[in-house]
Amino acid sequence: RAEAAGMTVVAAATDDRLRAAAAAAGADVAIVVAGAIAGEGKDRADLRLDGDADLLIEAVSKANKKTVVLLQIPGAVVMPWKSSVASILALFLGGQETGNAWASVLFGDHAPTGRLPIMMPVTEADTILPGPGSEVSYSEGMATSYRNKNFKAAFPFGHGLTYTTFEYGEPKSDALMHEQSINLTIRNTGPRPGRTVAQLYLELPAEAGHPA
Repeated sequence: RAEAAGMTVVAAATDDRLRAAAAAAGADVAIVVAGAIAGEGKDRADLRLDGDADLLIEAVSKANKKTVVLLQIPGAVVMPWKSSVASILALFLGGQETGNAWASVLFGDHAPTGRLPIMMPVTEADTILPGPGSEVSYSEGMATSYRNKNFKAAFPFGHGLTYTTFEYGEPKSDALMHEQSINLTIRNTGPRPGRTVAQLYLELPAEAGHPA
């Protein structure tokens, strides 16, 4: 696909930081694919990317400011390098069509439409810590993720960007019997076709005893 578009791809299929930085330095755009794995038998030891990928991303982004990071992850990760890269995409665990999915987004065939189903924490202190043993105590109750006011988000629950922008009109509330509906007009204000996801969040009153 790159060859058909007249692009030259210089690859460093390794986690060697020096080789990766050298390849990135001479490129118009650098792409780093990183990830983390998990099993069902126990929690992950931490929320860092596997194989010292954080250091690899830092090295590449220093060599090329237009660094794109593609993440294949099982859940939340910390991204200490997020302010030094141009773009971050998270596909989570996409299966055997992962490569084609990445290509369709990178080449602009598909404008991203997904939104984060979890909160990405700033640090490991901003989420529930993994349990190292065979038993895990869920002492936090329902005060997890965005429900916990003490947690800081690198990217909040529901976050997601695409290749265009949208303008949201004034929402209007309509009551119908015992149901309530919210209506608004959304307009694509950017140069590209795209879709967005309108999100509405409700907060329960304090007497409900439910974190929001």
